[in-house]
Amino acid sequence: PRQPQKPQQQQQQHFPQHLERARYEFSTSMRPKDAAARTHAAAPPDDCDRCALASSATVQRRLRRQRAARIARDVAPVPWGRLPRPALPPLLADRPAGADRSEADVLSALQHRLESGDASQRVAAVQDLRGSVRRWSFHPVGCRVVQSALELCSTDEAAQLAAELRGHVREACEHKHGNFVVAKIVEVLPGEHSAFVAQELKFFAASGVRHRFCCRIFCRLIEHASTHPDAAALIVDAVARQAEDLARHEFAHFVVAHVLEHGLPQHAAIATESLLQADLGELARHRHGRYGVEALFRHAALEDQAVAVERLGDVVQLAGHEFGHTAV
Repeated sequence: PRQPQKPQQQQQQHFPQHLERARYEFSTSMRPKDAAARTHAAAPPDDCDRCALASSATVQRRLRRQRAARIARDVAPVPWGRLPRPALPPLLADRPAGADRSEADVLSALQHRLESGDASQRVAAVQDLRGSVRRWSFHPVGCRVVQSALELCSTDEAAQLAAELRGHVREACEHKHGNFVVAKIVEVLPGEHSAFVAQELKFFAASGVRHRFCCRIFCRLIEHASTHPDAAALIVDAVARQAEDLARHEFAHFVVAHVLEHGLPQHAAIATESLLQADLGELARHRHGRYGVEALFRHAALEDQAVAVERLGDVVQLAGHEFGHTAV
């Protein structure tokens, strides 16, 4: 049986006191002639003297814990859940005339004027935003301001703002903030003002449809293909005819499912034909391809669904697969 630890603990508790007593007796025996030095020598030892005299690692650890406890008492931690909330930046109208204007102040003032409901304030905000659309489109807060301006201002004003991104569509589509601005352009502007988006997408459609952020632009173009003639041709060449290969991609499979659900009937028919040419049993067992097969059974014509069922293979075995059960 293990021996009780109480005697050892008592010995450790008296060990530092023994060192202090020996240090004090040694200092008093060597009495200096000077009174000030005699007072300093007779004083109790401090932490540094204790660490110098202590030959045991246990004593040194105890002294370190004591010092850490004193430091913790001096710097009291803030209770969890009671952290002070940062103050919001004031609007430009509330700041002195000569004060410095940071990016947060400028964006806050623009957003406030756009949402004020006053036509004059909105027009003034759009005027201030001109020439800076490209800059704010790549900003985490500025992209929201640009989206609000495109949605709230008139069609002519929105077209002028969107024109500042001409030649920079790829950079914006592949950016984590800029892709939302391009998507808003496709949503709110008619085809004659947003045709430049599809025209520039043609040059990198193969890589764009597989991009993490750019695939969202293809989804918006599919939804508005009826009013965007240039987008219709792009969807047929880059998405519908390549549905079999895109369905297995990590991000492109969202675009394939979007064509089958929201695309024009002719686009959905081309994508369905491409999927039916693939091995649906293998595609249904794929981690990403299963979503294309599922969209095929949800939105394709009944005769196409009957053909797909025949090409699935053993449905019972497919139902027990970790990915294939979604098709069943």
